[in-house]
Amino acid sequence: MRLSVSTLALLLLCTPVLATFAAPVARHLPDPYYPQQPKGELRLNYYYDRTGRWVKFSDWIPFKQKKYVPVFFEDFYSLYGLPPAYRPSDVKESIFFLYASLGSKFRHPRGSLCKIETEEQFHKYRLLMFMETNLLIMRMYLRLGSLYDKRVLYFHDLDVADDLEVSFLIARTYYTEAQKYWQEAKKYAGLAHAYPFELDLPTIETHRFEIVNGKLDFERIIDRHLARIEAKLDTTAAFLDEHGRPRPVKEKMLEDVSRIYDDKFPADPLEKPVLNPHWNEKPLFNDTDDMFAPLDEPLPPYQER
Repeated sequence: MRLSVSTLALLLLCTPVLATFAAPVARHLPDPYYPQQPKGELRLNYYYDRTGRWVKFSDWIPFKQKKYVPVFFEDFYSLYGLPPAYRPSDVKESIFFLYASLGSKFRHPRGSLCKIETEEQFHKYRLLMFMETNLLIMRMYLRLGSLYDKRVLYFHDLDVADDLEVSFLIARTYYTEAQKYWQEAKKYAGLAHAYPFELDLPTIETHRFEIVNGKLDFERIIDRHLARIEAKLDTTAAFLDEHGRPRPVKEKMLEDVSRIYDDKFPADPLEKPVLNPHWNEKPLFNDTDDMFAPLDEPLPPYQER
């Protein structure tokens, strides 16, 4: 069979196209398509629960920490914040960032939170930020104390007087800690008040003015909280002295909890869980013959009504 020159040329032109369609498709993209692939930058942090019988799988999954590393005062100050429905851990996290900011240096005046033109403005700016940070830490401690406090102590609340006494002691500790930061906030407010000008920080300047003029007095609020918490502690202490500390019901609960941990939990929390030996000896159905015995019995005779 002879082929013409035009036919051979057409076949030669189509050959590369067919080879392209027949080439296998790569199932993996080359490395440049994965810029997020870690290369020795991961810091593996494993968190495991030591209160359970074994460690759940999700606690061993490593996570990658954020790349943002706070350095200056304003960096830590910007991390402060609370969600609408906050928990004690959220409040403690905010306290950590605010407390870390007190030990950090400030940014260059060009990177401050307001316009700075003179050295006196920069000095007052630092005093105001110290005042506001101490004020926020004091508020955070008051929030923590309110989470462990009760506004009104009713007579039926004394059913859990053991737990209430511990909770009130924790609240009193937080209220007492808040007093120290209030005194620091008052000190820096007085130092910043010596400057006759104001900075472009209206909210913080308002707090400074109210503290100096006595319109914002948290000392009176904290003293009132402490007086109320002492009265509640006296009530719970009198009740527990009369009925026993711990109460018989509470003591029985603690014995049950300790017995659960001593009898059923392994000695090592990270030990591989093993079924109790007597479980393997039990059959799936205890009495198979008795279980299906009703099916072998004849049906009762039909009775007309």
